[in-house]
Amino acid sequence: MSTVNLTNEDSEYMQTGDMDMTYISSQQTELPGGAEQQTMRVYLRVRPFSKEELSDKEDQDCVGIENSQTVTLNAPKGSANMKSSEKGIGMSLHKFSFSQIFGPEMMQSEIFEATVKSQMSDFLDGKNALLFSYGVTNAGKTYTIQGTPKQPGILPRVLDATFQYIGGHLYDGMDLKPYLRNDAQYLEPDQVKQEKSAKAAIFASVKEECEPLRSSGLESCSALTSNPTEADGSQFALWVAFFEIYNECVYDLLQASLCSKSKKRSSLRVCDDGAGNCYVKDLRWINILTLDEASKVLQFGNKNRSAAATKLNQSSSRSHSIFTIKLLKIEDSTVTRISEFSLCDLAGSERCNKTKTFGERLKEAGNINNSLLILGKCLTALRNNQTEGMKNSYIPFRESKLTKLFQAVFCGKGRASMIVNINQCASTYDETLHVMKFSAVAKQVVQVIPDKPLKSLAPCLVGRDGKPLVKNGVIDTQALESFLCEEELLDEEDEANMSLATENELANMIESLRTKLLAERKRNLVQEMEIRNEMGDAMLQQLMESEELRSRQIEELKESFEEKLENTFEIYKDAIRQHAYQSAMNNLEDDYVAFDEFIAEQDKVETLKRKVSELEGLTSSIGGLCAVPTVDQSCQTHPYKSTEAAGDDRCKHLYKEKCAIDSICEDKQQLIICLEKRLKDINVTLENTRDGYLEKSSELDDLQRKSKDQTESMEEILWQNVDKDREIASLKSELAKLSQNPPMQLRPKRGLLANIRDAVTSPRKTSTTRTPRKTAHL
Repeated sequence: MSTVNLTNEDSEYMQTGDMDMTYISSQQTELPGGAEQQTMRVYLRVRPFSKEELSDKEDQDCVGIENSQTVTLNAPKGSANMKSSEKGIGMSLHKFSFSQIFGPEMMQSEIFEATVKSQMSDFLDGKNALLFSYGVTNAGKTYTIQGTPKQPGILPRVLDATFQYIGGHLYDGMDLKPYLRNDAQYLEPDQVKQEKSAKAAIFASVKEECEPLRSSGLESCSALTSNPTEADGSQFALWVAFFEIYNECVYDLLQASLCSKSKKRSSLRVCDDGAGNCYVKDLRWINILTLDEASKVLQFGNKNRSAAATKLNQSSSRSHSIFTIKLLKIEDSTVTRISEFSLCDLAGSERCNKTKTFGERLKEAGNINNSLLILGKCLTALRNNQTEGMKNSYIPFRESKLTKLFQAVFCGKGRASMIVNINQCASTYDETLHVMKFSAVAKQVVQVIPDKPLKSLAPCLVGRDGKPLVKNGVIDTQALESFLCEEELLDEEDEANMSLATENELANMIESLRTKLLAERKRNLVQEMEIRNEMGDAMLQQLMESEELRSRQIEELKESFEEKLENTFEIYKDAIRQHAYQSAMNNLEDDYVAFDEFIAEQDKVETLKRKVSELEGLTSSIGGLCAVPTVDQSCQTHPYKSTEAAGDDRCKHLYKEKCAIDSICEDKQQLIICLEKRLKDINVTLENTRDGYLEKSSELDDLQRKSKDQTESMEEILWQNVDKDREIASLKSELAKLSQNPPMQLRPKRGLLANIRDAVTSPRKTSTTRTPRKTAHL
């Protein structure tokens, strides 16, 4: 298989995902064996705005269609992509290319004509086809696949084109039914009756007013298929199945018991037929004869499909629905060819914070996103395996029911195509960008489709001659009888041969086998013990190495933490010291008193003390004078009464002055005490400041000494460099002298004894010649 050479832009996109790039277009080549090789066709459909979206101002020109194959996405304000681009991570403008792009004005018939017509021709020619729609929620995927009664989608148009191709060559019997993935089986009359009753039960439960479909918009499909009808001897039978994958469980949508809400739905198993083809076991297939019957089957299945309302979509699909059509070509009551067309309506990817889902809806969203993620991983792995220079990687088809069912188609047993549905809303821009990147990867997947359909590889029972015992699901009785006869004859021959052996030979054989068995067991036991010992020693060595490594790591961490702790402690010490110094300086500035003022206050205090002492002496002398009249009061005469009164007034006045002076002295004394306290505080602050200054001075001296030492070392290095330069200059001069001397002449060949004599005498000559040069150099 040849691979697709990616351009530089493609490889760069896969690494960064934020560049402006154009992807490779769909290429179709033909391989030597007649096989056809082409990249997967990926189409884009852009949904128009609704009235609610226009009123919410969702139209911000996020999607721009340049031509029929190129579209540009421009990140709106507020989106995650725009925020990333503003931070320098990625770009806000992205460009993508598709097989074809359909704008909002395109009709359903035009989309069918441009996308599915080539696959329809392959399907009618006997090849398998797969079409699936992919996109975010509320992007129009179900409308594209199924449409409406007035605007039918791709599925009704495929059915209509198939019936028009069959024409009058429809096989009306129901005794040939699809079996497993690529086989068919004959049905007994009782089984045919059961199929008819199941079909009638489905049609009876569908409302009559919704049955007609052709009159609503499928008349334009009459010219969609130009393939001629088959020869008169060929007939066709059309069988359909409709199922969904809900929470990673497969449910049949055509089971009549689903109408009873009291019964719980039973999930179906996805099995493998042994040849790499997966199928849904016990899936119900309905034989349809007209387009009206097909529309009833589709309506019945949609009624049973899982859907719920979210914030972004009132009827959001909560499952992946697959509608499969199988066309059986019948010649002479024998199925000669089976082709399959599957149309998959994938559930939309969504973000729970935008859809406001919780509970059961949240679980459904998780399973939907997980299955789509695995689908993207499968396509990426396929693309990487087909790229030159890339190592083949594991493709996780088995991790999801969806990818497991369509593994054969992705690996070349059919033609697959994808319709990407997007909306133009600014609120869902990030999800739309993710969808576009997914489609870019899908568009690079190369499919190799063989020219002729591969024969069924399902396991079948064969005889010794290699002929199958089952043909088209029916057992060939003659081949089975001959096979049984051969087996019986073989058993008889074996019994005859065994009867020829004697009992002694059998006993010896048993004994030898027992001996060999014991020896083998012993050897295996010894080997197991050796392996266990080796594994134990290796594990112990690994544990010791890991323990030693951990201890070294712990010691390194301890040292680093201690160093960090010491640095932090030093930082805190410096900060506290600086804070204390700053606080002391602030207190010193607040309590500062000039020295002259302090001396002046002391002088005032001394003056006041002297006045107080003088007043006290005067008061005592006046008190002595006043005491004499009181003692000799009886002897005094009346003329001296006036002088006594005058002395009393003066004493009172002096006493008042004394009290005032005492109060002034007390105030001054308190002021002195306060000033003394301030002086003490200032002295303490000055001492602390002096200590800090001394410490800083010592640190400064240390730094100066270090600087001086470094300067001296630098000077020494410079002097050494000067000496080296001189030596280099002298060596250069010697080298120049040597280069100017003529080359040494080769000595003529001499005898062995002469060479030995020269070798013995040469050290002496060299020593004598080297000594003067050395002294001269010194």
